[in-house]
Amino acid sequence: MSTRPDPVAVPPRCASTRADLPGLDGHELSTRRATELRAHLAGCPECAELASSYRSVRRTLADLHHVASAPPAGLLDSILERSTAPSVRERAAVYGRGAVSGARPKVIAAGAGVGALATVGAGLLAWRALRGRRAAA
Repeated sequence: MSTRPDPVAVPPRCASTRADLPGLDGHELSTRRATELRAHLAGCPECAELASSYRSVRRTLADLHHVASAPPAGLLDSILERSTAPSVRERAAVYGRGAVSGARPKVIAAGAGVGALATVGAGLLAWRALRGRRAAA
């Protein structure tokens, strides 16, 4: 496989030809332009090699159309089975969902109690810190 030449070093005639190469075999160019390209390819080995690679890619893509594409046996069953089973995220969220919906009053009460204790503790610490500053002043 050859390395591609630096685009800056490509002569203007080759740059123009290379820009139109993808449409050459696809009958996307005018007859006049296609004739000009073929004449250039006859005298320029670098552009002819690039045109050959475009043809190869085009043939490969065309051959893919003829490849049988049947899904593996059991694929649909596997997908349906996975879609009905709860995911790890759903299984982990069940506990929290019950608390939010009110289905678990003990969880709600415990959360409220912990929140109240944290608030009182933070308030007590702030009160002590302020009292200590006033006493020092």
